[in-house]
Order: sequence, then structure tokens, then C-alpha cells
Amino acid sequence: MLWKIIDGILFAEVLGMLIVVSIQIIGRLVGNSVAWSEEMTRNLFVWTINFGMVVGFRRAEHARVTFVYDLFPKTPLMKNIQLGIYMISCLLFFSVAAYWNAGMTIRQIGSGEMSPALGIPMFFVTLPLSLCSVLAIIAIIQSVLFDPETRESLTCDEPVELQKERTV
Repeated sequence: MLWKIIDGILFAEVLGMLIVVSIQIIGRLVGNSVAWSEEMTRNLFVWTINFGMVVGFRRAEHARVTFVYDLFPKTPLMKNIQLGIYMISCLLFFSVAAYWNAGMTIRQIGSGEMSPALGIPMFFVTLPLSLCSVLAIIAIIQSVLFDPETRESLTCDEPVELQKERTV
């Protein structure tokens, strides 16, 4: 259920960017540029990047550096060690990111800072940084510990989708 909501939010963000950019293009063509559209597009882009990152970690479709893993034999023990290193390093990174970004958002709430063109509180812009760090932690735990197919794709030389295509 959580992931369907996140997919829906991501879809709404991309659709919102498409609509706002279309309004800006039409406005420029008719000679009446919309002042708030660039700021709205930038804010939606920040949200889209962060929610897209969460989806990438949930499905293990993000870029990974595998040169160390490639140096060792592909034994079950090495796969487990690699998964452990992956999970611990990601959990550590996103825990620190969630902590610091939550602090920034709280400071922005306290300061009452407003965006110049839209007049919305600036914490709406930085809220996805901490929120999506927490969601990334959930996604990583789920993909490594509870989803065998995603866990397998994390320890393979190529994505599971490509392996499936070759067997068909």
C-alpha cells in the first residue's frame, strides 16, 4: 500500500511539472510569461528527484559501484557480505541525511521563511529531503531482507529483468 501511494505521488509530481512547464511555454508564446512557474517547476523537481530515488532503492534500480564485489568469487558467503555492506552503508547514509535534513526543515518552520514567487513556506521545498531519506531506509530494509527477487538482483552481475529476458 505504501509503495502504491509513493508511485501515485511520483506520478502527480511529474504530471504537475508537465502542466506547469506547458503553462510557461504557452505564456511565453502569447507574450505573458507566468512568474511563479519556474519556482513551481524547481520545487516539483526536488520532490520528484527524492521520490524517484526512493522508488529506485525499493526496486534496486539505482546505480551501484560493484568493482569491489567483482574482485571476489561469487559465493553465497560473499553475496551475504556484499548485501550486509550495502545495507549498512545505505542505512548509515540515509540516517544521517534524515537527521540533518529534518533539522533544516524544522529550522525553516521556525524561521517562517517563504518562497519569493509562490509565497509558500520554504519547508515544503525541503520536506522531501528528510521524508524520502526515511522512506529510502524502509525501501532498503524491504528490498534486502524481505524481497528475494530484489535481493538477488543486488548480488548479480546484471539486473534480474535482463536475466528473465534471456531465459524466455
